[in-house]
Amino acid sequence: MGRSVTVRGVTLDIEERGQGRPLLFLHPGEGLQANRPWIDRLAEHHRVIAPNHPGFGGSALPDWIGSVDDLAYLYLDLAQQLDLREAVLAGACFGGWIAAEIAVRNTGRFAGLLLIDPLGIKVGGVLERDIVDMHAIPRSTFMRLAWADPARGEIDYTRLPDTELAAIARGREALAVFGWKPYMHNPRLKRWLHRIDIPTHILWGEQDGIVTIAYGDAWKAEIPGATMRTIPDAGHYPHWEQPDLFAACVRGFTERL
Repeated sequence: MGRSVTVRGVTLDIEERGQGRPLLFLHPGEGLQANRPWIDRLAEHHRVIAPNHPGFGGSALPDWIGSVDDLAYLYLDLAQQLDLREAVLAGACFGGWIAAEIAVRNTGRFAGLLLIDPLGIKVGGVLERDIVDMHAIPRSTFMRLAWADPARGEIDYTRLPDTELAAIARGREALAVFGWKPYMHNPRLKRWLHRIDIPTHILWGEQDGIVTIAYGDAWKAEIPGATMRTIPDAGHYPHWEQPDLFAACVRGFTERL
């Protein structure tokens, strides 16, 4: 079920379904997309709340929002407005970066943090690239790096309506606004990950070629008590490639909270 919620003057397009413990899911840079069976799997045991980030889907992007900091505070206000309690905060890829920025600020409404192949931190040296520049490589190369089986992520753009094509283009522009420079990370975030004071679980696609498992290990090392599990036969988007196993991993984590 989709609905619009206005938070601090920003209208957000939100997918919401299911019942149970609230799970605020922050989507990757590819957006929510039309085909999202993983939401249905999660909704079998959770109340899933999946907003389109500002600039994605039908969500507004006012000119005063232009950083991941802004998104973190906006979603903290959303959690307050929805009166979320003991919720799970989950984020994939770009959404994982946002979730971590939220968690270092305030975890008062969240019982656990789930990070799925997150972007957002600097691990290597100044001249080392931790995150593949997704904007600078051919689409075919991106698909090969991002998916264990690129066929699972193929989209026939010729069959999409103009409104959906416009939304995809708009989302890619918004992603560049939030993560262009420095590219898809906050150079100061790693220093503050020690502030995350709720149970944290990291899920990583074993064939992720956008950010490696070693990058995931660096996240785990910086977050006190964090645990990590890899998902086989999955790349950068394990929630899309392996929705059943992904949902089972999430349920296992939330049941332990």
